[in-house]
Amino acid sequence: MRFTNGLKLSILTVMIAALGFACSDNGSQTDSQLTVNGRVDGADGAQKAKVANTESTIVTAARVTSSGSFETIEGTQTETDASGNFQLHVDAEAAQHIAIVAENEGQQWRGYITSEVSNGQFVTIKPIDSESTAETKVFAEVVASGSADIVQKSDIEAIVSSNSSASIMSSSSAVSTIAAGLETAAEARVEYYNEKMDSEAQSSLEQTYDLLVDAQLQLESELESSTTVEQEEASYEVFFESTINAFMSAGLNEEQTAEVVEMWGRIYTNSVISASTEIENDARANASIIASLAIDNAVQTEAKAAGMSDSSIQAIIDAGAQLKSDIKASAGVESNIEAAFKAYHDEVRATMENDSSMSATLVVNVDTAINASGGFKSIFETSISGVFKSDVVVDIYSNFFANIKSKVESEASDMSQAKVESVSKLFILINLAS
Repeated sequence: MRFTNGLKLSILTVMIAALGFACSDNGSQTDSQLTVNGRVDGADGAQKAKVANTESTIVTAARVTSSGSFETIEGTQTETDASGNFQLHVDAEAAQHIAIVAENEGQQWRGYITSEVSNGQFVTIKPIDSESTAETKVFAEVVASGSADIVQKSDIEAIVSSNSSASIMSSSSAVSTIAAGLETAAEARVEYYNEKMDSEAQSSLEQTYDLLVDAQLQLESELESSTTVEQEEASYEVFFESTINAFMSAGLNEEQTAEVVEMWGRIYTNSVISASTEIENDARANASIIASLAIDNAVQTEAKAAGMSDSSIQAIIDAGAQLKSDIKASAGVESNIEAAFKAYHDEVRATMENDSSMSATLVVNVDTAINASGGFKSIFETSISGVFKSDVVVDIYSNFFANIKSKVESEASDMSQAKVESVSKLFILINLAS
């Protein structure tokens, strides 16, 4: 299944905006330099309280150095208009990583450019505020660690929000912890591709990265033009869907996408539990939203492949909608997230048990083997706790999946191999995060 909600319209909007800029009469400057369009909001944390006036804010470009520091790129200074909008010109060859710095009445905010760029291009970045400043600080640490090739800006976007920006900005150790967690999670993602894609792993990863950049660019353009909270929320919904589509378009199937997305979020969240409660809960909430989308999408796909009835499919769709609603209301609190995924597990399991295409006895026996004391899930949770080495992490996941599939096979002697695969995947998916 591919998510399509809002994508065509959003892409058309970006294309029209780019065309409009390209047709403007900016002379030779736009041909010889990169043009950056954006807006300074100066928002403050979760309250999104804007500074009194962002007009005449000084905006400059800066290079992010290999040590994670910021160096002003001379000749790039500009000012915002009455609405906080700006257009800045910079030589794209002046730095490998370019940040945008805004200063107003002693306050400073930052943002940074998502993709590789060249002179003559027009780029729109997300509004510059406290959230983008926290993200830029994390990105600079990622650059300093040497992991910017595997940690994507969409990764940072997915786990840093206004709810945690104040905590991130107030603690250099938190920034280091977040950057290290992102690197560890990204390494596990690379290892997963290596195992699943074999000789195609590198090309598939590169395609995934390119598509994640596209998703991020689309988000930034939409956020820059958003004027309401509702528009921002809709933009993020499309971004999360585009993120999941990136993995599937690069060669992973729905189940594999759910696995790698859940694994990435679990490893990252486990890596930042030593940071503040705000950072931990923000990470858990955002990672769980993406995981829930991927898991529910894969469950629907496998339920159809297993021959479940239309009414059962609808029950699963309803359970997925409730899961996403519960996660959004969870505030990222661990017990709330766990309860949301358990409720989803219970609903889908009951639907499977009552579906005429399934053996109720098989459903009960397999799920009991997974969730009993000392069962497959207990072994998995114990094994994965505190483990961050990428190859070990992937092995633990693989063993968990193999145990479930083996149990399904032992309970389904009269089931076709194709159905064994689909039913095994269903049990893996509903128990992955529950």
